[in-house]
Amino acid sequence: MDGNLLMNFRDIISGIAFLILGCTVVWVGSGFDAGAAYVPMGVGILMCLFSLPLILKGAVQALAAGETGTVKSPLIDHTGRFMATVACCLIYYLAMPTVGFYSTSTLFIVLLALVLGERRPLVVLGITVGFIALLYGLFALVLKRPLPVEFFLVS
Repeated sequence: MDGNLLMNFRDIISGIAFLILGCTVVWVGSGFDAGAAYVPMGVGILMCLFSLPLILKGAVQALAAGETGTVKSPLIDHTGRFMATVACCLIYYLAMPTVGFYSTSTLFIVLLALVLGERRPLVVLGITVGFIALLYGLFALVLKRPLPVEFFLVS
């Protein structure tokens, strides 16, 4: 496939990837018991629904670019940031069972914000505290589901 042609299909490729990932999450989540299935299935369904406009937008842009012969944008705009994001996600995945959910999530959000270029401390702090509070409310208070215990609480 021609590199320029591939660049015109960035949104289509991303949309299809999210659609496949969303369907996979729904499929895996359907195997959970009723109480635990709500979150993964809900997230998977939302991923599927939000991927459809992305695919449609990409198709419209690809058709328009095909007529004019212009390239909209590359598949990955900043390779270094993309690889750093993937590395942060991998470290998060590997560290969470040992370090604990809330500690790892806090460090992940702060580190990812810095990697992606956010330097305003109040913005990073606000996003981190808000997101951790939302996760705590959802998992600990509403769903009453245990998460990996913090390393400093393990006896």
